[in-house]
Amino acid sequence: MYKTIVCAVGLGSRERAEHLVRTACALLNTDGTLHLAHTVERFPSLVTQGPDDEDVSVISEAEEKLSQLCRQLSVPALVHVRTGRAADAILAIAAEMRADLIVVAAHAPDILDRVFGSTVDHIVHHAKCSVHIDRLMPAAKQ
Repeated sequence: MYKTIVCAVGLGSRERAEHLVRTACALLNTDGTLHLAHTVERFPSLVTQGPDDEDVSVISEAEEKLSQLCRQLSVPALVHVRTGRAADAILAIAAEMRADLIVVAAHAPDILDRVFGSTVDHIVHHAKCSVHIDRLMPAAKQ
């Protein structure tokens, strides 16, 4: 069991997000702290001039979706939404919170992972704490 967990949550699939949060909760001490982390990538305006109204709106929407997920699952968690490269943001949050575990989801590798590397691979190789990789398998075709 872990005292401080950072759970990296994508907002693409609600079922996957719920599964990751439940997995993180199962690994958390009863008196532990759960941090949900989400990264908003590809904001060219942030590099040159800082966030504009649309950037702030996307970030706020992500924070609200994660907060709503916590409420629906009755899970007390702190929500962190950052901009930038996902692996770097997750590692930074884990370092700041002094996490002893990062929970991430892995998908089936594709050609882009082979060319550019994956977020999970970067986290595994640079984390200062344990990493739990939840291998999410695609739904079986019927």
